[in-house]
Amino acid sequence: MGTVVKRIERPEAALAWLTSSWTTIVGKTLAAHTRPMRCQSGLLEVAADGKGWRKQLECMKAEFSARVNQAWGGNLVREIKFVAAKPGPKRVPRELDNEHTPFVRKRKG
Repeated sequence: MGTVVKRIERPEAALAWLTSSWTTIVGKTLAAHTRPMRCQSGLLEVAADGKGWRKQLECMKAEFSARVNQAWGGNLVREIKFVAAKPGPKRVPRELDNEHTPFVRKRKG
């Protein structure tokens, strides 16, 4: 899917790919406290929980860029900006969680 998204060359497509791949790119711990918000013209805006997280992540900008670009297979991101996370659900609903595999019952009969 990543190859197809790269060909589309639209910010929405890149953001959709980043959102779906975020946990794989940055790891579970960082993904629990950050999420990609916008990716346009080489600038990636990442929402981070609280000032403490944003301050701590500032020194990791180069590592974030490198991880994203490596996963993308090219230069998607040149700069990262950490922004305040908007209030809302902190946990992804199970229906939207790609790592959740629902239990499927076999039907009798």
